[in-house]
Amino acid sequence: MIKVTYGPRIDYQNCNGCGKCYDTCPMDVYGWDEEKHLPVVSYPEECRACLYCEFGCSCVAIDVRFPLHAMLDFGIDPRKV
Repeated sequence: MIKVTYGPRIDYQNCNGCGKCYDTCPMDVYGWDEEKHLPVVSYPEECRACLYCEFGCSCVAIDVRFPLHAMLDFGIDPRKV
């Protein structure tokens, strides 16, 4: 199984469970944990790095990581991130 190393990451220490990321993601990357009342990243491979979730998070609990090919396209050295 291949581990996806890009897409959104949730810092649960900062997350208040508002669900904005879950509601605004156009790619349906997020799922919802009914027991904990928190979002979960269910499909990171579907993330297109639109950053709606990251910009919409008032708690600054979302960090979207770009795939390697996108970093190279934008001239970002992956060794420095």
